[in-house]
Amino acid sequence: MLNNHTSEHFSFLGINNQSNLTDMRCRTTFYTALGRLLMVDLGEDEDQYEQFMLPLTAAFETVAQMFSTNTFNEQEAKRTLVGLVRDLRGIAFAFNAKTSFMMLFEWIYPSYMPILQRAIELWYHDPACTTPVLKLMAELVHNRSQRLQFDVSSPNGILLFRETSKMITTYGNRILTLGEVPKDQVYALKLKGISICFSMLKAALSGSYVNFGVFRLYGDDALDNALQTFIKLLLSIPHSDLLDYPKLSQSYYSLLEVLTQDHMNFIASLEPHVIMYILSSISEGLTALDTMVCTGCCSCLDHIVTYLFKQLSRSTKKRTTPLTQESDRFLHIMQQHPEMIQQMLSTVLNIIIFEDCRNQWSMSRPLLGLILLNEKRLSGMPCPKAKVAIPLRVNLSFSSLPHFSDLRNSIVNSQPPEKQQAMHLCFENLMEGIERNLLTKNRDRFTQNLSAFRREVNDSMKNSTYGVNSNDMMS
Repeated sequence: MLNNHTSEHFSFLGINNQSNLTDMRCRTTFYTALGRLLMVDLGEDEDQYEQFMLPLTAAFETVAQMFSTNTFNEQEAKRTLVGLVRDLRGIAFAFNAKTSFMMLFEWIYPSYMPILQRAIELWYHDPACTTPVLKLMAELVHNRSQRLQFDVSSPNGILLFRETSKMITTYGNRILTLGEVPKDQVYALKLKGISICFSMLKAALSGSYVNFGVFRLYGDDALDNALQTFIKLLLSIPHSDLLDYPKLSQSYYSLLEVLTQDHMNFIASLEPHVIMYILSSISEGLTALDTMVCTGCCSCLDHIVTYLFKQLSRSTKKRTTPLTQESDRFLHIMQQHPEMIQQMLSTVLNIIIFEDCRNQWSMSRPLLGLILLNEKRLSGMPCPKAKVAIPLRVNLSFSSLPHFSDLRNSIVNSQPPEKQQAMHLCFENLMEGIERNLLTKNRDRFTQNLSAFRREVNDSMKNSTYGVNSNDMMS
């Protein structure tokens, strides 16, 4: 099988003009199996690898020859290319070891990457062609089992990201030219490809094989192009679609989690309407039924809130490095829209107190920052106590949290009179021993307090005949 995987021995590897392109999916599974068989005795034997790849090399050369002419049989070219990239994706998935994956990488790059890019340019409007190509690229940049490890002197990590950026930019800019797409076809023609691009970019950004500071240092726009294309694609998607399509939701929020963690300066530099779009998507994702999406939103919110809290703290201290232009703009935008942070606080509290919170730990991480931001009075109005020196290690007082205090009072007053004192005590205990910082030790203590808080609140409300309407808190 390893020596004879051709259409002569396996008919489904041939180009059958009677079958649909989607029928070639089985080839990915077939080549995953062959790839695993090959790895059993492959080791570092490059001759054996090249022998195995001969049929795929011939297929690539055939497509390259077709593209080099002005006139070629488009259907034949499509079928050859789609079959080829599905085969390669199966092999790439199977090659989890560094040695074998490097053989594949050096075989496909740089010789055959231009062919994949050319296919995207020609057939961007045909998902039967673009989906397999994009999925192959997403697999190639996935650092599964730490297989993508380049030598210190090797530029291949950066070069691979440049190819990734080029493909995302090429596909993104062209798919946006489709215009209005019927609702029943929008996922197949547009959103599926965008979802794969999001997954591809997330894998490349989180693979730990690229030093992204190099791009700005040497004036390379590959990173900026990829991120700007992401923003263009995102703004072309209605909020409702982000949550209506599960695969799109997971790829978007996973990518956003990486961006807020490692590229927060980019997020802070965005236009106000883009920042509001992203924050709104996080707010809506917090209430998603998909636990993975909800947990990802908590992580995104935690990173944003932590960044905002640190920048606010720096802006109020003397003898500190001035804020960057991006940080200053981001603070100004958030001060213009304090209701967004207040809404997030209301949403998280509502879920923790009144709903079956399946990811309580994740919810607890941004909650402390949200409380502290309200304590810092994020609105543009000056705080009368702003000039009063505050000790670094002091327990928070609920009397200084205007929005949080309103929420607390609303919840307490909604309880029966005989239970209001117990509910009030629950909120007091929540902030017991909590300091005005976001250090890990303080966060962990707050998470422990929150677990006890939720148990006490549930016990207090268990025998209540009525309680606060969760919709009131969300308003």
